[in-house]
Amino acid sequence: MIQLRKICLVSFLLLFVCSVQAFADWPCRSDVTIPVVTDQGNQWNVRIVSDGGNGAIIAWQDRRNGLNDKIYLQKLSSSGNPVWSPGGIELATTGGFQYYPQLIADGDGGAFIVWQDNRYGVDYDIFVQHVSSNGTTLWFPNGALVSNAAGHQYNPQIVADGSGGVVVTWQDRRSGQFDIYAQRFNVDGQPQWATNGQVVCAAPSDQFEPKLLSDGNGGAVISWVDYRANNGFTDIYCQRVLADGSMALPADGVPVCVAPNTQWNVQLTEDGLGNCIIVWQDRRAGSFDNVYAQKIDANGNAVWTVDGIALAPVSGVQYYPQVVSDKTGGAIAVWQDNRLGSDYNIYAQHVLSGGQMMWASAGLPVCTSTGHQYNPQIISQDNNVIVTWQDKRSGNYDIYAQRVTFNGVAMWGTNGTEIAEMPYDQFLPQLVSDNVNGAIFAWADYQNGAGTTDVYSHRIGANGKLAGGCYRSFSQQMLALKGVRIKNRNSPVILNKPNEGNVRDSVFGRGAFATGLVIGIDRRDSNRSYGWEYFTRSFYVRNALPQNGTPRPFDFIFDRKFVNRLRNPSVYRYDNRLAGELLALRINIAASDVGITDAGLGDLLYRDTSETPNVLHNRSLRNLAAAVDSMLTYWSRYRGINYTSLASILASINTTFAGVFDTTSTSPLRIPSMKALFSVSHLIPGTDPPTMLPPFTRQDVEESVPEGFALMQNYPNPFNPITTIEFNLNEPSVVSLKIYNTLGQEIAALIDNVVADEGRQVIDFDASMLPSGVYFYRLVADPVSASGKLTSYVKKMILLK
Repeated sequence: MIQLRKICLVSFLLLFVCSVQAFADWPCRSDVTIPVVTDQGNQWNVRIVSDGGNGAIIAWQDRRNGLNDKIYLQKLSSSGNPVWSPGGIELATTGGFQYYPQLIADGDGGAFIVWQDNRYGVDYDIFVQHVSSNGTTLWFPNGALVSNAAGHQYNPQIVADGSGGVVVTWQDRRSGQFDIYAQRFNVDGQPQWATNGQVVCAAPSDQFEPKLLSDGNGGAVISWVDYRANNGFTDIYCQRVLADGSMALPADGVPVCVAPNTQWNVQLTEDGLGNCIIVWQDRRAGSFDNVYAQKIDANGNAVWTVDGIALAPVSGVQYYPQVVSDKTGGAIAVWQDNRLGSDYNIYAQHVLSGGQMMWASAGLPVCTSTGHQYNPQIISQDNNVIVTWQDKRSGNYDIYAQRVTFNGVAMWGTNGTEIAEMPYDQFLPQLVSDNVNGAIFAWADYQNGAGTTDVYSHRIGANGKLAGGCYRSFSQQMLALKGVRIKNRNSPVILNKPNEGNVRDSVFGRGAFATGLVIGIDRRDSNRSYGWEYFTRSFYVRNALPQNGTPRPFDFIFDRKFVNRLRNPSVYRYDNRLAGELLALRINIAASDVGITDAGLGDLLYRDTSETPNVLHNRSLRNLAAAVDSMLTYWSRYRGINYTSLASILASINTTFAGVFDTTSTSPLRIPSMKALFSVSHLIPGTDPPTMLPPFTRQDVEESVPEGFALMQNYPNPFNPITTIEFNLNEPSVVSLKIYNTLGQEIAALIDNVVADEGRQVIDFDASMLPSGVYFYRLVADPVSASGKLTSYVKKMILLK
C-alpha cells in the first residue's frame, strides 16, 4: 500500500517541484523536498558543508553533459533557496572525468574542494579549488594542480590549515604501488611542499584510503589502510605531517592496529584535548567485523589498549563507522550493524576520554526498524549528535535522522524521524549542522522516476521538526475581533466561517486559562506595592484589544500609582501597547498548546540578530513572556529597559506567522499553519524537550453564549475616574444606558436609543469631570422582535476621588 501511494504521488510531486519549489522555503513535510539539481543524467556522490551561517554548500558529481562526470556546487540559503546559478556552478570546464569531490568550509561563506581528475590523459591527478561565498572560483580558472605525477592519484582528502589554506592527502601510484602523499596550499592557492606532494608513507606494498585531521598547527594527522605486512591482510597506520612538510613521527608512520586479519574503513576525529581518535572496521574475530577505536597522542603513542578497543563486542557485522568528537577527550561513533538478523540497523557508542564506554557495552540502538538501514553519517553540536541514514522500512530507501544527547537519550522518537519519503529510492545522505542545533541534509534521489538520480535537500530543527516546524500566529488587532457563531447548537449546519475572535474564545473554552489570564506578576501579598492585570474570560480580553498606547511598565494609571489587581480592564481604562502585545502572545502560545494551531510555538527561541545586548535573546517564547511579566510589575528593578523596543519585539513575534485566515476543522476549531520557522530570522527551534503541559479541562463551550437580559455591577466600584459597565442581551434590542445623580438628574447618556446586537456588551464611563459621590446607572432594553418585552435595570455606583 505504501509503495502504491508513493508511485501515485510521482506526477503530483514533479508538477509541484517544477512549478513552486525551485524558489520555495524549506517545507514542513517529508514528502516534499528541496531540489538542488534536477538536470538530465546522474547527479550523485554528494558532499555538504556549512556556509558559516544557517545555510549550506553542496558539491556533487554530475553527468548532465554526457558520459563524463563533472564537479558542480550550489549554495542553499537558510530558508532553502539556491544562491548560486540555477543547476549549480561547474568547477572545471576541461575534458576528462572529475570524481570523488571532498569539501570543507572556508569559514567565510565559501568552500575548498578537492577531486581526482584525468584531464591530462589516462591517469588520474588531483586538483583543488577555493570558491568564495558568491560562487567565484579563486584559485586558477580550472583549479590548482595538487599532483600530476606518473600513475594514478586517488581518494583525495582535505582539511583547513588554520591560515586560510588547506592540507590535502591522497593515495599515489607514481612508484608502481600505492603510497600516501600530502600537499599544503597557502591562502593564494600556491603549493608549499615538494612538487607533486610530500611523501607521507612509502612502505612496501600498498597504502590506500587515507583520512586526515588538522593538527591545529598548520599540519595534519593522516591515517590509512596498509598492506605492508605482506600477509594478505591490512592494518592501520598513521603519521603527523608538520606545517613545513616534515614528518613528526618515524618514517612511514606508526601502527595504530596490527591485530590479526583485516582492519580497514578508517575514520578520524580530534578529541578536543590535542589528540586524535581513530575508528575502523576490524575482522580480528574471524567471521565478522566489529568497530574498534584508538586514541593517538601528538607523539604517535597509543593511549588506549594496544590495537584498540571494541565499541560493541557482539556477534554480527558492523560496517562503515563514522566518528565525531565530544570535545572532552572522547568521541561518538555510529555504524550499521546486523546483530539482530539479516537486516542492518544503526548503532552508536560514546567512548570517554579514558576509553570507557558511556553507553551500553553493546552500543546504543539508534534505529532497529524493519528493513535495512544503511550508510550512517553523524555530526556533533553542543551536547548532542545528529545521525542520518538511508532506511528501507517502507519498501523504498528513504532518509531518516535521530538526535541523541551525549548521555544516550534519543530526542526524535523511536527509530528516528523521517526526513524524506519520496517515490523510489533516496540514498547516501550527507548532513551538516545548521548552526542552531539542527541539520541540513543532501542526498542522491531517484524520485523523478526516469532512472537517473538528482540531488535533493532538507533541513530539520533541533526540535525534530522539518523546516523547524510550521506555525500560526495572530496579531492583537485580529484577536480583538468578535467571534462569530459558527453553527447552531443543535444542528451540524455551518452558519459562518470562524475568525480570529473564535480562536481567542476557543483558547479559553478549552481551558487554557481556567483560572484566568494574568498579565504581570500576581502579588496579592504585596498588592500595595505592585500591580498586575487579570482577565477572567475571553470576552474581557476582546475588550482589552487592540492596545496602541505608549508602551510602559505598570507604574501609573492616569495620575494614580498602578498597584493591586486591575480586573478585566478595557482598552479605554488602560491602553498600553506592550500589555496588548503580551496578551496576544499569551493567546498565540495557548492556541498552540491546546491544539487550535500546530504545537510547539511556546518552545521556540527568540533570536536577536543585532549586536545590541538584548535581555530577551535566546529565551523561549514562554520564558520571554514571563520575563516581560516581570518587567511590567517589577518595573522599579528594571531601570534602563526600553519598553517601546519590548513591544516591537512582541509585535514582530505575534505577526511572524500571521496570514489569511483559514480552517481545517470547526469541530473542534483547527487552524492550519502559514509559514515555516526557517523562513524567518528572529525565531529558532529550542533544544530542550517539548514543555510538558498540564491537562486542559474544557470550559463548557468554545463560543460565548448569551445568558439572558442582565445588568452587571460596575467595576471597579468605588472607582476613580473610570469604571466599566457590562450588560447582556439575549436578542437584538434598542438600548439606552444613562447616568443619574442622587437627585435623579441625568448626568450622561452613554448609549441613547441605539440598536445593539445580542450578547454581552461593555462600555466605559469616565467621571473625571464629576465630583465624588453616589451615582446611578440605568439600562433600558427594548427588543427588536415583536414578542420581546421592554426591560429596565438600575444599579448604584460610587465615585471616590
